[in-house]
Amino acid sequence: MTSSVAGVVGQGALIAIFLVAALSKVLTNRALTQTISKLGFSAIARPVALIVIGAELLAVTAMTIMPSATWPRALVALLALSFAGAGILALGAEEKIKCGCFGGGGAALGWRQVLYLPLWLGLAAAAEFAPPSWSVDEGLAGLAALLLALVAWKLLAEVRLWRVLRSDRMVVPNPTQEDAEVPAA
Repeated sequence: MTSSVAGVVGQGALIAIFLVAALSKVLTNRALTQTISKLGFSAIARPVALIVIGAELLAVTAMTIMPSATWPRALVALLALSFAGAGILALGAEEKIKCGCFGGGGAALGWRQVLYLPLWLGLAAAAEFAPPSWSVDEGLAGLAALLLALVAWKLLAEVRLWRVLRSDRMVVPNPTQEDAEVPAA
């Protein structure tokens, strides 16, 4: 099979989206565990949350180093179906259930997950019909570049937060002030 732009874009988008989602869930896995509990699976919420995170990271890694393999895209389709199923379950809940899709965000679980199902399946299908043909080294280099971009994005957010905190001298003392020094223990 020869790769096409649609296949590369489809697989690249899946890698980027699932990487961001998985890393966000790693940082805030309690939010995903609570979401799964509220869906009615409280007895197995923690293991299911870990399985979801692991499956997303496995899909990202496999699509990166084995770009023409079918099973990672099948895993993406399975994850997409489970997300849509969670959305359908949430629609029947008495109260709104907070989505754990990208960590601890504030969005509600429901129609959005159901409506995104064709998008996930379309991206996976585009990559399946014309899978990328990059090498393992090229895939890992692309993943490293993506990770660096994510780190830079998070650092920019931290710098903005630091500036806000820095403007409040009660929170962050000026390092030139004597009381700002921390004595050695």
